[in-house]
Amino acid sequence: MPVSKLSLNNGIILITEPVATAKTAAVGFWFYTGSRYETDTKRGISHFVEHLLFKGTTTKSAFDIAVSFDRIGGYINAFTDRENICVHCVVPSLYTIQALSVMNDMMLNSTLTRMDIEKERSVIENEIVSGLDDPEEAANDAIFESIWPGQTISQSISGSAEDIQKISREELYEWYSKNIVQGKLVVCISGNFNEEDVVELLGKNPCRQNQAEESSFSLPQWKTGMHCIKAGFQQQQIFLLYPIRKPETIDSFLQWSLLNAIIGDTMSSRLFQSLREKAGYCYNVFSYVSLFCDSAFWCAYASSSKKNTYRVIADLFDQMKLFFTGRISADELESARQHICGEEIIASEDPEQRMKMLARLHFLNLPLLSSEERIERIMKISIEQIQSLIFELSIEKQKALALYGPSVPLRHKNVIKKLFNTL
Repeated sequence: MPVSKLSLNNGIILITEPVATAKTAAVGFWFYTGSRYETDTKRGISHFVEHLLFKGTTTKSAFDIAVSFDRIGGYINAFTDRENICVHCVVPSLYTIQALSVMNDMMLNSTLTRMDIEKERSVIENEIVSGLDDPEEAANDAIFESIWPGQTISQSISGSAEDIQKISREELYEWYSKNIVQGKLVVCISGNFNEEDVVELLGKNPCRQNQAEESSFSLPQWKTGMHCIKAGFQQQQIFLLYPIRKPETIDSFLQWSLLNAIIGDTMSSRLFQSLREKAGYCYNVFSYVSLFCDSAFWCAYASSSKKNTYRVIADLFDQMKLFFTGRISADELESARQHICGEEIIASEDPEQRMKMLARLHFLNLPLLSSEERIERIMKISIEQIQSLIFELSIEKQKALALYGPSVPLRHKNVIKKLFNTL
């Protein structure tokens, strides 16, 4: 059935995708807040509040919330990123309204007691320390800070342990009230459910007072060049990044997916075949596109031993130079098409993936096309359109190379810098 988008009288935006053949339903509560909205004195507060939503309401304990999902075989989880908080669940269709009611209670009536806050403060501090021990997770914040230094978009999502210690109960409750209870809310549901029951339940919510449009952030200022970030890990993580124009149409959004599949998102992609299969330089090599409300970038990533760092970078640059010639074969494009369409088909069997894709399209201000409609668009993308994106990358003079890991010897650093300047 078609995707629908309703604006309820109380300000809630409801996106629904009924799937009559499904036996489950996925529900997501999406809020316009995240690390990018935080001030210097409140680093990590969005993530902290997200944790506290699960600690009990005026009528339910944390155990009651957990049991309400466990006993029906469903699950509930949440995440915070740079521009959103999302609380989401998947449940058997029969229990959709029951799950929605519990989630609604969490969003409106969480108590945020001092005891729960102190216990969760310790949990989050352990989560932060755990992240510092994870090379890829630790690298992520460092890379954002290198390409967007000192800007809100590069702020750590979880903050530091010191940041978390400074946040008071009063500040947490104020943030919760402003951004969760009263803030802009998008509820997205995919699967088998009764839409009338959903509208009735959500329609009883009080009006959301904080209905201003999402913050008009200052456009992030990209820092080009080579960034060597020393970290206490054995592997060198290599990031080659290019700022790109945020996709303004669904077609350009899908074109970037195809281009990325050709370059490095699949096992048969150019980067994987060259750096791993043929040269054997590294275990992890891939590429990805990161999109935000006002900016975007494409990144090629590889990790390697310290001794192979130069070889990996040299091979990566050679592949990019070859790619910039724009020579995409019909077979490469067709393989990428089939790969992306296959991903769409597999994801269409998963209501959570369907729900998250629709929310992603909404927050990117793109049309809420169904999986079938996206596949139809993908099959019409031409080589000329992909070559246009390659040209956009090749003329971009704002590329950045970031190395995160062991220190790089000066002689290697100078050689890498020369290679970088020729790319």
